[in-house]
Amino acid sequence: MSDGINENIETEYHRIKSLSDFDLDYGELEDEFEPLVELAAMIAGTQISVINLIDNYFQWTVASKSIKLLQMPREDSVCDRTIRSRKPLEILNLDKDEQFKHQEFSKGKSGFSYYLGIPLIVDSGDVIGALCVLDKTPKTISEKSKIMLGLVASEIVKKLELRKELDRKIFSLNEAVKTKNQLAHDVRGPINGITGLAELAETEDSSDIEKLQYFKLIKESGNSILELTNDILQNAKSIDEVKTSYINSKQLADRLMELYRLPAESKNIDLQVKTNPHNRDYTFSRRKLFSIFGNLISNAIKFTPSNGWIKISLDIADLEGKKHLIFCIVDSGMGVSEDILEDFREKKLKSSLGTSGEKGFGLGLRLVVELVHDLAGEIDIISGKDIGTTIKLSLPLK
Repeated sequence: MSDGINENIETEYHRIKSLSDFDLDYGELEDEFEPLVELAAMIAGTQISVINLIDNYFQWTVASKSIKLLQMPREDSVCDRTIRSRKPLEILNLDKDEQFKHQEFSKGKSGFSYYLGIPLIVDSGDVIGALCVLDKTPKTISEKSKIMLGLVASEIVKKLELRKELDRKIFSLNEAVKTKNQLAHDVRGPINGITGLAELAETEDSSDIEKLQYFKLIKESGNSILELTNDILQNAKSIDEVKTSYINSKQLADRLMELYRLPAESKNIDLQVKTNPHNRDYTFSRRKLFSIFGNLISNAIKFTPSNGWIKISLDIADLEGKKHLIFCIVDSGMGVSEDILEDFREKKLKSSLGTSGEKGFGLGLRLVVELVHDLAGEIDIISGKDIGTTIKLSLPLK
């Protein structure tokens, strides 16, 4: 039995890590995927069509036809059942389904009756969400239409995979530009010194023609390398101007508030995100930040009781001669158990889900720790029963 549980844990961890690998800002996908959800509703003949992605804690509606974008706890989601089944799920009467008949979305005349979900299975084999069509009246969808909806779901996956590959290539390009930039700066200093010496030697009186010619060649060679480094720097600057994956701390704070304000308000939790006004315009790569910070904020919302609070701060600091992004989140929640803290200190999160009632926290924390280490950062947790939790991250900025 234990092996089966651990296998399910590993499967779920692999799934949420696959979603994290797409490095998505859930609030910026609507325009890109709107034509596909409209096509899905047209094929199905339903009033509603949505694309839902499901992380460790929440279902995120990233594109929709006819309803407002929303988030909901994963355990309340019909699509959660779809991703667990890994195959299309059709429910003819949501108001009569034992699991969902008491949910607000299936009650009364405004509630949904019909549901069909098509799992979104990415290249890794993991199911990260579902394409769903819904209607307030009973529906019958033909097998041909279901096959066509499956093709739309495949197109959604292709667009997500292409987006991930593009982000990876942009990151690699940015890293290559930075390397060239640094190389150019490193070379310019010594070459400037060489050309300076050569010019000095060339202007002094000397009867040694070969010596003068030698220094003249040094100067010309140095000047040619300087021209090359100037070209490198100019090209690096032009590429830098079109970067789309960079953000500053003010923009990051605003996006985090937009994404997590409603989940926090649903529990009447006071969510605050503050930045240092002296460096809020400093830009840095947003790579993996939404996955890291999103997991920590989701966890804080999940385990902070109603009417509690969550305070987040973002800052830029100079540590050991390098710029670091400092993220700190403090909540008034139930605290992290000593077992989880001990596993964290001993790096044993791989096999831990935490104590009873904290299911999922071990997976979310495990993912955060892995992502932070991938970015060569550091993470520290201070917590205790009924005293809340403080988590501080330090991430070097390249």
